[in-house]
Amino acid sequence: MTNDPNGSQAAAERGITLGEIGHRIVLENEFVRIWEVKLEPGETIDFHLHYHPYIVISLGGGENEVETIFGETRPTNEPLGHTIFMNEMRPVHKLTNKSDVTYLSRLVELKHITWTDEGAPDKPEPAPQPVMPEDAADAFREILIQTADMEWVDKSLDGLSQKMLWRNEETGASIALVRFKKGAGIPNAHAHASNQFMYCLSGRYTYIPTNTVLTPGTFYCNPTGSVHGPTICEEDCVLLEIYDGPHYPVRPPWYDNDEDAR
Repeated sequence: MTNDPNGSQAAAERGITLGEIGHRIVLENEFVRIWEVKLEPGETIDFHLHYHPYIVISLGGGENEVETIFGETRPTNEPLGHTIFMNEMRPVHKLTNKSDVTYLSRLVELKHITWTDEGAPDKPEPAPQPVMPEDAADAFREILIQTADMEWVDKSLDGLSQKMLWRNEETGASIALVRFKKGAGIPNAHAHASNQFMYCLSGRYTYIPTNTVLTPGTFYCNPTGSVHGPTICEEDCVLLEIYDGPHYPVRPPWYDNDEDAR
């Protein structure tokens, strides 16, 4: 193992072709490459090797198992919200979903550092890495907001106001506090252009056709393209609302301007 610390030669001797580290690339630029990893119960992503530091953010799952090319196994528990940061190269390995639920994550490669594999039979020369511009640090800047100091901003739908906490102007993703007055609501059935996540902080908010009721402490997720509504606020309520992309495919009729539909 000393001449093959990462197991590349061991894989080659066994006729194993190393695969990709994820199932599809969600986003890539000169600084990061973001993969989606999705494993159904019992499914495995086969042997692979990482050449960059990376962060894994779980979007759902449970017990997994990492097995290296040398036969070593290590259990991991990766439920929703669990994160892993790997800052050193580790041997060729594969990942198996050992739980009874789907495992879904985003794996973010940090491309400004490239590890070399000393044991690889045909080790490629590392590609020249781009110089990170000075303002790139803004992408990693922390945000701290005291929401009590913010004013509620009325929207063109009567009885609805919001406090916009964060928005990505490029993707349309956003996080906001939304407030409905009693009797207000979304008047029509509708679908969203991205995944919608809501957490009820106060009040009682009802999706009329299905009688789905959000009360304090309730989390609600509506997948992209799923039709829901109309809705009614039975008590004054405040909701934390998150979108992972644009809100609507087109501006809905209850808003009279494009800004309110963002």
